Amino acid sequence: MTDVPIETSLVRTYRYVRIGIAATALVIAIAVVFALGDVGLLQSISAYYYSPARNALVGALIAVCFGLFALSGRGVERNLLDVAALLAPMIAFVPTPMYPGSIPGFEGTCPGDTPCVPLEVRAGVDDNVATFLVVGVVLVVVALVIRRRQGLAWRQIAASVIVTLVVLLAVWVTWAFARETFLAFGHFAAAGLFFLVIAAVAVWNAFPHASDPLWVQPSRALAITNIVIATALVLDIIVVVALVARGEIPDAPIPPVFVCEFIALGLFALFWILQSAQKWRDPNPSLIGSLAAA
Repeated sequence: MTDVPIETSLVRTYRYVRIGIAATALVIAIAVVFALGDVGLLQSISAYYYSPARNALVGALIAVCFGLFALSGRGVERNLLDVAALLAPMIAFVPTPMYPGSIPGFEGTCPGDTPCVPLEVRAGVDDNVATFLVVGVVLVVVALVIRRRQGLAWRQIAASVIVTLVVLLAVWVTWAFARETFLAFGHFAAAGLFFLVIAAVAVWNAFPHASDPLWVQPSRALAITNIVIATALVLDIIVVVALVARGEIPDAPIPPVFVCEFIALGLFALFWILQSAQKWRDPNPSLIGSLAAA
């Protein structure tokens, strides 16, 4: 008789979370495709915030946030995924600046002729950012309570708590005291850092970790693929930064920033699909892991 491996609900849950994270890229892509009929091809995927695709885009990014927090990991991977989870809502809540009248059906009011986050959406942005900050503080408190109740060593959660507080403080300071700068660069900064962190997670998963006996070692092919994904993400972000820094994005049948964002979205989905395959039978997909791995 063939032994049937025991699969706990915890293992299945973590499988579905990884698959769900990958599926958010599909949600964004499909929402943009449907919005093409209403607003046409825009300069970037981010610009579809000002289209009927907004709810799907924001919802998908919030789902990514939840998935990354729920998935977390052990050791360095946990800290990186927590950072990515904190950045995802900022990508969703702070839209990319737009030129007034550049998006069909959305006039947009700016103080001048330069691109901006339109006045019409700023109240919503402020409400969302304030909510993000309050919820972030609540999560820190909850983490400290869990640590106390479970008797965890401070070093097991210290990095995640400190990073969370740093991100929350950075968002609050720029939002409260440099509002125009926050609105002008918040989306770009959050998106760029998010994909760079995902690249770092891909690199981390490409190598063995002897300190964690429960680590699921990747095959050579998968390790190389992770390195390729990480490298491509970094190069992609560099290209986007260069294009945005120029001020005027060159005309093209398909806008270059849109292409770069689509590539980043595809690489993000591919990484999480491969993660699902690599860790399909991870015997310990826990948040805490062993003390040695913390």
